[in-house]
Amino acid sequence: MTEYKGMAVERDGDSYTTRRESREALVQTTLDFGPRRDPKLDTTLAFFDHMLEMLGWYADINVDASYEVRTYRLMHVVMEDIGLALGAAAGQAISDRIADGVESNGFAYGVMDEASALAQISFEGRANTFVKRGGASSFERVEDVLCVDLVAFFEGFSQGARCTIQLDLFDDSNDPHHA
Repeated sequence: MTEYKGMAVERDGDSYTTRRESREALVQTTLDFGPRRDPKLDTTLAFFDHMLEMLGWYADINVDASYEVRTYRLMHVVMEDIGLALGAAAGQAISDRIADGVESNGFAYGVMDEASALAQISFEGRANTFVKRGGASSFERVEDVLCVDLVAFFEGFSQGARCTIQLDLFDDSNDPHHA
């Protein structure tokens, strides 16, 4: 697992908490594999909080994330730093569970209303992110988030987890479910 200055993952039972400190911000994320509960999300970006809540819901994992601004609130930094921290926690959780038979790769096809996507992930020790936006390529913004910054989240996640992520987004309807 890659080490980043100012960032560490701590395990407490089935919970993995990452704390990342930089000149720009203090980030804290938790992936908790225990019983379902309400998430604790305060990233300063409402749509991103919603996206992380849905990620936890569909993955059946409790996802918490907070971002405390120290200098400037830059959206791409918020999303990339939280991605790095969550990725580090996910990478550690996978690494800890491989001996128990957990697969280190997988895929999911998701549908929400008129939006559909294929997500593939492989924890093989290399950080890569490939996003094919298909018909969704015309979107610039969803609520309070730029679509390019959503890509920064997945890039950060893959760097933190040292994994490859491939996302294929389908359809061309103008809807926030495509983000």
